[in-house]
Amino acid sequence: MSLFESTRQTENCPDCQAPLHIKRGKQGLFLGCSRYPDCQYLKPLQQSHHVIKTLPQSCPQCEGVLQLKQGAFGIFIGCSRYPDCDFIVQEDVSAEDTFDCPECRSHSLVARTGRNGKTFYGCRDYPKCKFTLPSKPIKIVCPVCQCGLATLKKQRGNTFYQCANRQCQHLFSETE
Repeated sequence: MSLFESTRQTENCPDCQAPLHIKRGKQGLFLGCSRYPDCQYLKPLQQSHHVIKTLPQSCPQCEGVLQLKQGAFGIFIGCSRYPDCDFIVQEDVSAEDTFDCPECRSHSLVARTGRNGKTFYGCRDYPKCKFTLPSKPIKIVCPVCQCGLATLKKQRGNTFYQCANRQCQHLFSETE
């Protein structure tokens, strides 16, 4: 056997049996079907999460070990038997205030987590309504446009409210 002979093994798509090719995406390298877009099978080549710590508690679904993990959307608790067991602990957001979306005015804003792990607020009707706020909204009326939501904004050591209405974005204080 020569050093220059290929020892590459090909893996076939489980959906259509076509060869899989290594491709690069936003989340890193992955195997994708060569028949794309007819077949949309893909398989990540990297683990999508990093185990930070193994916890003493066991999984309520399968009795596996629970782990504290860092994923694409922040830190979470999940079962060590993933993907066979998909148990994760989700944060309880039912006690939060509800805010109506100032753009579509028919849905509420919900807390979401971005790729970097930071929390932002977006319309429940996404992708039809793409309204977002970088931080938790506060129920206070803007003196210019009468929008009922604002966010806190720090500027040169002072704290202001910034109107959540994209056309207004007026900075004001409580005394205004």
